[in-house]
Amino acid sequence: MKKQNWYKLIYQFAIIGILVFMVFRLFIDKAYTPDFEAYCPFGGLQALGSYLTMDSLSCSMTSTQIMMGVALFIGIVLFSRLFCGYICPLGTIGEWIGKLGDRLKVRITLKGVADKALRLLKYVLLFITFYFTLKSSELFCKKFDPYYAAVTGFDSDVELWWALIAIGALLVGSLFFRLFWCRYLCPLGALSAIFKYSWWFLGAMAAYVILLLAGLNIPYVYPLLIITAGGYILEIARMNRVRPDPVHITRNADTCTSCGMCNDACPQGIDVLSEEKVTHADCTLCGDCLYACPEKDTLQINKRNMKWLPAVVLGALIILGITAGSLFELPTISQKWGTEEQLASAGMFEMSGLKNIKCFGSSTAFANQMRRVEGIYGVSTYVATHSVHILYDTAMYDEERIQQLMFVPVKRVIEEPSADVNTIVYHTLTVDRFFDPLDATYLQHLLDQKTEAVGYQSEFACPVIVRIYFPEGKAPDRETLTEAIESKNLRFTVNETEFNVKLPYKVVTLEENSGSMPRQDFAREMFMPVQSFFNDAQNYTDDVLKGMRVRLGDNAKLKQRFNYLISHLSNDSGVVGFETSLDDAGEEMLTLWYIDTLTAPARIFGALSADSLLLHYGDGSIGTVPNPFRFAPADTITVGGTELPAL
Repeated sequence: MKKQNWYKLIYQFAIIGILVFMVFRLFIDKAYTPDFEAYCPFGGLQALGSYLTMDSLSCSMTSTQIMMGVALFIGIVLFSRLFCGYICPLGTIGEWIGKLGDRLKVRITLKGVADKALRLLKYVLLFITFYFTLKSSELFCKKFDPYYAAVTGFDSDVELWWALIAIGALLVGSLFFRLFWCRYLCPLGALSAIFKYSWWFLGAMAAYVILLLAGLNIPYVYPLLIITAGGYILEIARMNRVRPDPVHITRNADTCTSCGMCNDACPQGIDVLSEEKVTHADCTLCGDCLYACPEKDTLQINKRNMKWLPAVVLGALIILGITAGSLFELPTISQKWGTEEQLASAGMFEMSGLKNIKCFGSSTAFANQMRRVEGIYGVSTYVATHSVHILYDTAMYDEERIQQLMFVPVKRVIEEPSADVNTIVYHTLTVDRFFDPLDATYLQHLLDQKTEAVGYQSEFACPVIVRIYFPEGKAPDRETLTEAIESKNLRFTVNETEFNVKLPYKVVTLEENSGSMPRQDFAREMFMPVQSFFNDAQNYTDDVLKGMRVRLGDNAKLKQRFNYLISHLSNDSGVVGFETSLDDAGEEMLTLWYIDTLTAPARIFGALSADSLLLHYGDGSIGTVPNPFRFAPADTITVGGTELPAL
């Protein structure tokens, strides 16, 4: 009876089982948000590369992924490609499908020129992946990685056709060709092969660093090209003689009967039978050949009976990577724009628990916001702990003032009061652990679910001041309102996606007596104007500007999509401004500023009433969306303050 390699199988089944559980849980628990990249060594190595070249970590990568990448490197140099043989889900799927191909007698092992030529593809993919990751600080591999595409259900970062081609190459290719993805397309497979020739990788990196220290400004693309090209050349030229090779499979020629069972068992198709020491570039030290050999002590690890060694080492490396990653945290971005003198005397403000600091993109947006503030000299962000460090002028600011600069006051109407409501009452509270814009969003859902609040607003203080509005007669008592805001968990659904959030809020004070105001005053209090000027509006003087006013009506509820309407209207070069306001009766109005020699009210109203909106995106592309706005011809339209007949 054939012996099973349980060390390897336990790892493979455990990884596949965990992933299946995570995916399955998504269908039964929509609030579940798994992190499929939590321990990804390839993402960690890309993040380390972007950190060294751009002082920023890719996407939402943290020190944990980086240390898992370092553990991968150590494991490959001292042992072998253990990740590929034991853990990688793509390798496991490719191996299992290959066994089906063998049963169907359709799988072949490519050799010779075809094998060597196809191996170039994974090095090309490795170069492209690292080049664009280091250039943008976004993980380029997400666009085509079959693992990421499958487990995330084709996330927005995935390029659909690229991912489908990659998945097809994995599934169909593995059926007909031995480990087609791993051998010929996997960029991590290429990087692992380069690490097996560690003298080449470390030597090339050392030479690059020395040249940089010597004052030569050499772009990273050149060492990247040299390392990947050299890795390919070494793989095809020295495939059977990898150096260094401190741990390897050994064969005792004296006891070997040349039965060939080791060759048949090897997932990589290595000719174990012809070697006394297996140092092939494809060997992952998986141990299948050790279990297939019928002769005692013929196939061993370094001439010793240590079948357990790779599995134990791999477990130790995983623990090492996770532990080391928890001991420190690299900043996702670290930007300093002050002078040396300013930085030397700057104060450091630290704040954690900021839910909007969650990736490279949100970190960059925060840094750009702070860069525009006089007296702020630098920003570092840490996505693992949702923290920021801010360098500031101590003569201009203290820590409370820095918090105020970061704080974004919010006004939100939860639900328009019904027509029979004439008076609005409100409670004023101070809430601790409530700061960033996501907190305002969570509070809105809390109030919507647990009270009959019609709106709320926040104001900076320590702790933050929150005022909550209710229709007269429907305000909860102080205890009920406090209990609602201090809820420990919140579940809500947006666009068919369910979220489950743990909340830390603590009500510090709650005024004993509530205030009240007429409904119209509430409308004015909660109104936040939208203003945007475009099409070179600054080049026109006031005397040539005309104002076209349109009653917003129910369109006022679509404030989140006003940017769509602004982008669409900007296609008319005569329209130069978009501005909302309240009229004397408290009704929301839209004023469109235009140049009457370039366009006309009828043309503008036609654009407002179009079936679809033509949009211009930040990357220069153009697209269309259905027009959600409805402007009736009966709406009052005025130009220059003079009422016109409806169009």
